Amino acid sequence: MGRYIVVGLITIFLSAYSSFGIGQQANLPSQLNKKIALTTGSNYYPYVDPKAMNNGWSVSIVEAVFQQMGKQVDIDILPWQRGYKWTADGHYAGTFPYVYTEQRAESFIYSNPINLIPVRIYTNKNKVVKSLTELQEARLCLPYGYSLSREQRELIEKYQLVIHNATNAGGCVLQVAKGWSDLGFINGYLESEKNTELFESLRKVNILQIPVANVPLFYIVSRQLKNAQQQIDQFNEALEQIEQSGIRWEIDQRFETFLSAPESIIGSGY
Repeated sequence: MGRYIVVGLITIFLSAYSSFGIGQQANLPSQLNKKIALTTGSNYYPYVDPKAMNNGWSVSIVEAVFQQMGKQVDIDILPWQRGYKWTADGHYAGTFPYVYTEQRAESFIYSNPINLIPVRIYTNKNKVVKSLTELQEARLCLPYGYSLSREQRELIEKYQLVIHNATNAGGCVLQVAKGWSDLGFINGYLESEKNTELFESLRKVNILQIPVANVPLFYIVSRQLKNAQQQIDQFNEALEQIEQSGIRWEIDQRFETFLSAPESIIGSGY
């Protein structure tokens, strides 16, 4: 009789567990949740975005890395700050994609780069810029809370740019369009004519074709995890393997083709 009671209790437990949400599952011990719980944000085109192919370029690469390791993942979409904090606290195995900052490096270990952001500069429609040297001591608008990469900091220091702030990215575009600031940073994948439909206000500024920087994006793991360095080492090893096998190249090519296609969904319904 005791055996049937035990079986009954196990059945009840499994039924209760199956009703938990994804966020609750992320806090359960690994032996009860075989999938690796990760988190990311949204609206970071084309790296993480529901409008992009497979929910984003970074998502595709991270999934391929874990598949190479023989592991399945659950990726929760959360507000960026919340996902960052919960990962820092150890509730998630890792998060992505993030640029490197010294402040973040105090709490996280970084993987090898998973993507590159082609950073461009936009200026007022009435301002003709042929060289970055013409922007010496210009006024650069940054949204409050904007995380600068090392490459962007070097650019700011080199040309002695004066920082102005706005509430968000749209506010910076408005400042530059009105002449209150001289320039702003933008993701280079939004620079084509069709892509400016994403943000109508971008039609009010000029996006320079001058290359500024390629900023790397990373997968990061909290230093609070006992095996944090081991996890990053395994991730990097699998990332190198998909690069050597050509899987990474295939993913990159699919997204390059997707982003350059005239019928790309970038320009509609965003």
